[in-house]
Amino acid sequence: MKEKEIRRKRMSAAIRERRRKKRKKRVIMARLALGGGLLLILTGGIVLTLHYLPELRVARQLKAASVYVESQDYEEAIASCQEALEIDSSSVKAYRAMAGVYRDQDDWAGAGQVLYRGWETTRDESLLQEYCVNLLNDAVADINGENCSFETLDKSISALEQDTDSADAYRLLDACYVRLMGEESSLFCAGESAGEISDEISEENSEEKSGESGSPLQGSAQSCSFGQYRQEMERLLSIYEKDPSKEQLREEILKFAVPEKSRVELEVSHLGEYRDLLARAALQGAGEELSSLIACLDKAIWVQDTFREAFEIFESGSFEAIRDFMQSQTYVSIRDQFIAGTMEYWEGQTYIPVSRERMSLVRVEDGGWKFSFADFEEYPATAGIVNVWGAKHEDAGVQRLCISYEPAAEGGEYYPHKTYEFVYLYSNVKIGNEYVPQMNYRFETRVETPEGMTSELIGDWGGEHEWMAEY
Repeated sequence: MKEKEIRRKRMSAAIRERRRKKRKKRVIMARLALGGGLLLILTGGIVLTLHYLPELRVARQLKAASVYVESQDYEEAIASCQEALEIDSSSVKAYRAMAGVYRDQDDWAGAGQVLYRGWETTRDESLLQEYCVNLLNDAVADINGENCSFETLDKSISALEQDTDSADAYRLLDACYVRLMGEESSLFCAGESAGEISDEISEENSEEKSGESGSPLQGSAQSCSFGQYRQEMERLLSIYEKDPSKEQLREEILKFAVPEKSRVELEVSHLGEYRDLLARAALQGAGEELSSLIACLDKAIWVQDTFREAFEIFESGSFEAIRDFMQSQTYVSIRDQFIAGTMEYWEGQTYIPVSRERMSLVRVEDGGWKFSFADFEEYPATAGIVNVWGAKHEDAGVQRLCISYEPAAEGGEYYPHKTYEFVYLYSNVKIGNEYVPQMNYRFETRVETPEGMTSELIGDWGGEHEWMAEY
């Protein structure tokens, strides 16, 4: 019994050992399985994380944009770049790529907007530099395409605002000056010239006399670029005022202040603005030509102020007050200066027009400037023209005084064209049955039509011996 007991115990121990080893093996296998599962999950997570990294997602969108560009599907290329920026709004590569798509379409403005937006967002200096280069290239494209405008000048100044030492920006400013303010430019008013307008009116007047219907006014639809000029000049002045050490910029300002043209058309409404702008530019160092131009504009402003009363009288429809105006010391002095040829800056010979709409600035031989206002034929869309009679015309040794007014055209048609003329002269006045020589006023209303001209004359106008005649 003892041996059997021993054998039984030995067998039990062996069985227990085998069972222990099997349990151990199962534990190891389970641990290995668990470790493998965790490793698989970890590996998958890494792959997914890498797949969705912003940088990689941006790269995929930009690669897609490149493929779209190759097939010239620019709309989808832009959309891909936009998606890249939605993933990472600070991606310099995405801004550059989008700007490149716009440039591929020759859309320099679009490219510039993207680059500047990118610089504002990221403050990456390379984007700002590329933006400046884009502006200058865009301006060069305008000039080479013979499409230089104030928008071209705007691009050049925008580049200069970022780099006031840019030699390329200064070269483009010079090119813009020649094209915008040179002899062939239309600064400041574009459209038909005075001669062309006058010729066309004459032709249409001839047609009217041949029996055709009323002649429409010519030259009324003209554009004005003064507002753009003022804006760009103010920008140049602002740049310089921030850093007055920029001598080259100062020279550009003084150059742009004075047109190269021999004749400049200007809206009278901009007269004061132009004068103030030039005065601001003159603070940087006015030469003789700029000083002359400022003095010329000052005189034109004075004329506008002087004749404001006359316009108010004529527009009121009650003309009696014009007698006092034409006898005023100022008006008599103006007449005498034109007769003597001593009038400064204001050009005129016989009937000298005063317009509130259009004027011309004329360069004279000595580099100075003079001005004149447009008459009715030069600017038929006028609201009315006052004319000074500056000719020497004496009656019994007494110099005449004369002023006339042409009101705005009726219904946009040249005919019937009216002129109201007021003359203070030494002539015979019928008193009783005798003509007595004395100073008196004459008021004449002339109406011009395609068939001819009629006139209604009031002698001794406003006097006790008024008389009327028609012819």
